[in-house]
Amino acid sequence: MKNFILILIAIFIFSCGQDKKVPDYVIPQSDMINIVIDIHLTDGLLTVKEVRRDLTSKDSINYYDAIFNNYGYSRTDFDTSVYYYSKNINKYDQIYAEVLNRLNEMETELIQEENKENVEIED
Repeated sequence: MKNFILILIAIFIFSCGQDKKVPDYVIPQSDMINIVIDIHLTDGLLTVKEVRRDLTSKDSINYYDAIFNNYGYSRTDFDTSVYYYSKNINKYDQIYAEVLNRLNEMETELIQEENKENVEIED
């Protein structure tokens, strides 16, 4: 009986410790990161009143489809991948951590450029 319990514990530990291979139908993390960044940038762009006014006749879903197509994926591919990553929360967290890092880097670069331009104007 003790051996049986030890075997079950060993199997459990071994199965939890292995990285499961990501299925072929799931968008790779690197592409997911880029897609999610583009989605956030598009959403941010659409919050600008002047841009939103010019584009009100179009549906934002079309913009998302253009993003997916740009990377060679469909909305279904993206939705399926989001579902997969939401079931594998550590991978999902890794994706969003990288998305936030890159967006923060972009914001920092933009602020630095604006500050540099302001200094040049003052001179």
